[in-house]
Amino acid sequence: MSLILTQPPAAEPLALADLKAFLKVEGSEEDGLIQSVAAAARAHLEALTGRAFVTQGWRICRDAWPPAGRMALPIGPIASLDAVTVETAAGTVSVPLARFRLDGAALPPRLGWQPGSLPVPGVPLAGIAIDVTAGFGAPVAVPPALVQAVRLLAAYWFDNRSLVTVGHEVAVMPRMVADLVAPFVARRLA
Repeated sequence: MSLILTQPPAAEPLALADLKAFLKVEGSEEDGLIQSVAAAARAHLEALTGRAFVTQGWRICRDAWPPAGRMALPIGPIASLDAVTVETAAGTVSVPLARFRLDGAALPPRLGWQPGSLPVPGVPLAGIAIDVTAGFGAPVAVPPALVQAVRLLAAYWFDNRSLVTVGHEVAVMPRMVADLVAPFVARRLA
């Protein structure tokens, strides 16, 4: 399964002015760096939690349909199922969305269908494309704990931008950030 960003978020969950006030930075000389660090912190925490913070579009590519007629989706929360296409031996087919049932708020989100009712991919890899809109919504809808985690991680990276990694040692994420995002991380049983 692969995951492709098709529509990036229109805004960050944390406004530049808010982060600058938190960092106690005046002037605009470092605005570009601050915005870059905040975007990187958000992207890192989204990857860690498997959640899109602000509304964005994603394409989930799969090789085959699971035989059980349901699957967990790798990102959430899912606001909408937008399109499903299958590359068959005869060409690309759009699958009617009415054939699916979406539980977009579950952790992880789930997609279900009647087993055996969907077209079979005619290619060995990534023959199924599932387009979704994911995220909590606008920046104001992002849970405060996640916004605070972005704020703290961005501040940590901004303050420690001269850190150098040696060998396999890397800078760790501050414990407070890990604690803030822990309730949002989807746990999977093996």
